[in-house]
Amino acid sequence: MTKRGFWLITAIMVTAGFLAADKSLPGRLMGIAAQPSVSIIEETENRGNEEIVLDIRRPVVSGLADKALEQTLNNRVKAQVDAARAAAEFEAAALWQEAKRDGFTPWPYVFYADYEAYSTRGILSMRVTADLDNGGVGLPHTVYYNIDIKQKRWLALEDMFTSNRYREALSAYIREQISGDERYFADEFAGIFARTSFFIHDGRLYIAFAKYEIASGMTGEPVFAIPPKLLHGMLKPEYAGLFL
Repeated sequence: MTKRGFWLITAIMVTAGFLAADKSLPGRLMGIAAQPSVSIIEETENRGNEEIVLDIRRPVVSGLADKALEQTLNNRVKAQVDAARAAAEFEAAALWQEAKRDGFTPWPYVFYADYEAYSTRGILSMRVTADLDNGGVGLPHTVYYNIDIKQKRWLALEDMFTSNRYREALSAYIREQISGDERYFADEFAGIFARTSFFIHDGRLYIAFAKYEIASGMTGEPVFAIPPKLLHGMLKPEYAGLFL
């Protein structure tokens, strides 16, 4: 199995949906005044050896009214980071074994995990990113977690809309943005689906994609801001106020 293939399998195993909102700051929960009971503590891990250095910051949420949902959220975040770290440690160990066998000088890998959290109008969103610097191009992977605090449930993109008409509208807008841009795989873009990753920030809906999903590696993890007027008439009443 190739290195890229190993990381892609890991990413598939830990993928989840997400929603984000209002102001962002890495490693902080923003918009907390809207949900004063919700808070985040940060768990860190900084250690290393000759094979790999670990630089990890992981959020732990507290204050949700539904404690089972809160525990599930925290467990999923921990599982994501733990799985990515295990894959990174496996790859680093394999390099050093190969170096000993073939007689070349290996180099230390660096594994990163970090997050951003957003909170506004009863919506909590987190995006947790894991990345491995192995001396190559790298393959960062971001998992998005979305919670409707008021309704005490996970939130997917489809949950905010009255029908599936939004898929055609969002797909057409993004296809227009990437057409003619050589960085993107416009001919292979399959469109928006119910579980497409997204976040909300400053009254805008953003659609997010993984690295290599719709574009070359030089674009990183592409994000597209959706004009609020494109969403008018398609949102459920409880979510219409999120987009200004």
